[in-house]
Amino acid sequence: MIGLALGSGGARGLAHAGVLQALEEAGLPPARIAGTSMGAIVGGLYAETLDAAESWRRLALFAKDPEFLETWAPFVPKGSGPEEETGRFHELVDALHKKFLAVKTVTRPCLVDESRLRHPLAQLFHVRDFARLGLPFAAVGLDLVAGERVVFREGDLLDAVYASAAVPGVFPPLARGNRLIVDGGAPFRVPIETCRDLGAELVIAVDIPSFEPAKVEYRTGMDVILRSDAVARQRLDALVIRTADLVISPDVSAYHWSDFRRAEDCRRCGYEAARDALPTLRRLIEERGNWLVRVRNLFAKAPA
Repeated sequence: MIGLALGSGGARGLAHAGVLQALEEAGLPPARIAGTSMGAIVGGLYAETLDAAESWRRLALFAKDPEFLETWAPFVPKGSGPEEETGRFHELVDALHKKFLAVKTVTRPCLVDESRLRHPLAQLFHVRDFARLGLPFAAVGLDLVAGERVVFREGDLLDAVYASAAVPGVFPPLARGNRLIVDGGAPFRVPIETCRDLGAELVIAVDIPSFEPAKVEYRTGMDVILRSDAVARQRLDALVIRTADLVISPDVSAYHWSDFRRAEDCRRCGYEAARDALPTLRRLIEERGNWLVRVRNLFAKAPA
């Protein structure tokens, strides 16, 4: 039974849609899905539709939603778009944008209202309850109060996906009793353990690269803090990823994590990465099947 653990990654996480397309075309669709952040959005949608093409049709519209795009526009570096100009002036504008966002982040609990994410999600999903999904699915978030993983497997699907994708500082946390739940992407970026808990026997982890190359210099204390945190998270991710049976890492490094205008490019990267991994996946399935046959034969030969 194949399980898919879909990691976080912002716009880059739309590569998950391409992975699902390639697996479906190969006749190897997942029977279990766990997702964090964008992985929860894509995974939850596929659990509803059981159709990669229909999932992508909706996701493409989701990525173009004006309200949703407006939320991320300030984060997109100038000149990263296919038709944007670059130069000293645009670099200056980009730097000013970043300083403005930094000030807003430290003076307000969140940058935008939760409706900026909830409204697009309500258009994306046609199902509102886990019980109506076509396969077992889990969305993973982080409880800010207890510092613990929160796994959503039942109840309100939109609440679960919103919480898993509520980027800290951008969207308000989901309040549940004494819990404040946000995007689980920092400590639980690729939910491999959760996928196994769903009953998956062979777990494919889709790891969206997030670790950026080193800069030449770090001019502020905040630069140093953010870099140190990134290194720590990268080392933790590397340890977690090793627990998967197969890791697919789409090469989406050319696209900024907040640039949803590159949705199709990210989807294509996911498709190509999954297609290249199919021989390894088929070998793992064959080896797993042979192992199960040997175990059954041993039990069959055991004396009563």
